[in-house]
Amino acid sequence: MMNTGPWLQAASQKLIANGYKPMEPKLYQPVGIKFAVQRTGFELSKFGMVDRTFTFAEIEKLDIAGLQNYSAFSFNFANSNKSNPLPNGFFMCTFCFPVVITENLDPQVASYVAQNTPPKHWAAQEMPVVYDIANNNLVYFQSTPLWGAAYFSGMRSEIERCLR
Repeated sequence: MMNTGPWLQAASQKLIANGYKPMEPKLYQPVGIKFAVQRTGFELSKFGMVDRTFTFAEIEKLDIAGLQNYSAFSFNFANSNKSNPLPNGFFMCTFCFPVVITENLDPQVASYVAQNTPPKHWAAQEMPVVYDIANNNLVYFQSTPLWGAAYFSGMRSEIERCLR
């Protein structure tokens, strides 16, 4: 059994200090998410409202398929629980950070996360993050692809500010 409590507690405090509000547990606990926060606001640079959601799950034996499944599930959860019913692209944008907490992260999975471009969405971003308890290591996409280049630096900064 992993002891995710201390890291998750510290991360939740940083997220709250950065303006995130905890979501209602009745929204995320029944679907297997351990913790979820959201920050909503108008951003002129994004031409409208922006929802940023961090979700957290524990997966002991994380593999690439498990990460992809959780990331897609988390993105759909964030998109379904937006503060504004407008579809993405119509003065609305969704950023989702699916965070998997694991122990002894497989180097192949770590390499996959750091080197593979996250899934593409219309007026929305999904950036999977993995935290390895055993090595106190935070892994996420490190490159800047041409598509969405304007957003990736900001997403990496948000991860650093809220999870380090």
